[in-house]
Amino acid sequence: MGTLGNGLPDLPPEWGEVVIPDDPAELAEEAERVRDELRAEARAARRAAWRARWRRRLHLPERIDDPDQPSLVLPLIVLAIAVVITLLSLLLIAWPGLTGGTPESPQPGPPVRPAVSAPAATTPTSSPGVSLPPTPHPPGT
Repeated sequence: MGTLGNGLPDLPPEWGEVVIPDDPAELAEEAERVRDELRAEARAARRAAWRARWRRRLHLPERIDDPDQPSLVLPLIVLAIAVVITLLSLLLIAWPGLTGGTPESPQPGPPVRPAVSAPAATTPTSSPGVSLPPTPHPPGT
């Protein structure tokens, strides 16, 4: 890198040939692209600062992206969801009025009346509920 006139250094050779246009409007597209890149970098820096601030407030270590030390965030989230679901199910079971309760025993139908029948015209020694063997008839009757 040499110097041109007025003591200014020469541009690095890796930049190639630099052309400065006479009309600044010709650089509008490139300027917009550079502004977008700068905005994205500023946004990322703000997010990183916000995360770092909360990590300091919560006394967490600086972010470590080491694959040998996996993060505990995902297992803790799964465990927290499981605990919340368990507590909600216990609450729903124990809360009075939320469950349908036990069904009542079925009401019996109308009372059953004993059947009234005429007295039996069988032998006088027979008693209700006892059946006698048939008597043999003499042959030829």
